[in-house]
Amino acid sequence: MSDVAVESTDAAHKGPLKRQMNNLFFNLWSFGSNSLVGWTATRSGIDIISIPKVRLFNTQNPHNSVFRGARHLENNIFQEVSLSLDSEPMEIRLDFKIGDDEAGLTADEIEEIFQNYATFKTDHRAVALLDIVGFSKHTPEAQASQLSTLEFALNIAEESCKQKNLPMEMRRSTTGDGFYIWNTCTGPDADIALFVLLKLFLTYYSGLKRAITEKNAAPDIRTAASVGSHYSFYAPGRDVLHTSDEYIVGDVTINVARLIGKTNTHQIVIGEFKRPGASGNPDLTPQRIIEAASAKLQEFQGMPLFGNPVQRFTSYITGPKREDGSFKKQKMRVIDKHGFEHICYNAKVNVFLDGDDPYYIGLQHADLFGTKN
Repeated sequence: MSDVAVESTDAAHKGPLKRQMNNLFFNLWSFGSNSLVGWTATRSGIDIISIPKVRLFNTQNPHNSVFRGARHLENNIFQEVSLSLDSEPMEIRLDFKIGDDEAGLTADEIEEIFQNYATFKTDHRAVALLDIVGFSKHTPEAQASQLSTLEFALNIAEESCKQKNLPMEMRRSTTGDGFYIWNTCTGPDADIALFVLLKLFLTYYSGLKRAITEKNAAPDIRTAASVGSHYSFYAPGRDVLHTSDEYIVGDVTINVARLIGKTNTHQIVIGEFKRPGASGNPDLTPQRIIEAASAKLQEFQGMPLFGNPVQRFTSYITGPKREDGSFKKQKMRVIDKHGFEHICYNAKVNVFLDGDDPYYIGLQHADLFGTKN
């Protein structure tokens, strides 16, 4: 029998079992009111920890494995998690064995389905918010066109990152008048890659604004980005076996949303943060992540931008000029509509082309005085 035939037979055999498990998890998930925290295989089936999300997010000092790592837990960890949540596990009997038995499903196959119904916490992830200025003033047709232009520039930027083998798997969710964007890859290098993607997006989008003649198709935008913690959850379906759409919410999304409300048209704002760097490297701060992303951007020199090669990129945090001619990286303090203080920086991206005028993206420090949206 050929390998293709074996794979087809295996898929036909395992498909109903996967659907059976997905239906089980979907029912326990209860239309999103519960979170499935962990599972472990037993001799006769599977034990599952399920808890209402209201209780989950109000648990004091949860076990480290509640929101982090694989959902398939060793028995002792499984018991510790159950006790920490004061949630009695559910014992469910199955008509097949979990493991390497060809008649059943492997632990990895169970885990892949189970994770769609879990809630995860990430301590550090770069997130950017792209906001269309004056979006609500436009017709529905113009709004759809504007979001399509943003999406097109984002897709090109992501593909460019992948061609350079950067750790990048972009996700986005719409805010109505823009997008949150983040990288499903995690770690310092992945956060740097998100800032590379953001700068490439701003470059491609500036090119589109210059090239598109259709009125309002490439609107004015403002941008906020930062690094911080968030929760991730998913929107699975009863008949969906693959990984479902991811949604994120937490300190970092709240921070960029608050910042965008105080961000001027065309401005690029970076929130204050400190995240551990790669092994042996210093912590990443706004200044360091801008520098690291700028170094990566040098690999993109020569790329064509609407027919004109890019000679070089420069990007930096702005500030007032010192007496010695250097520039201070100026911290800015903003108060959001709820009265909370946020520290941020103003950033610039300049793109110099061979055969065309440069793109000066963002606002200079001097532009911010007396500027209103």
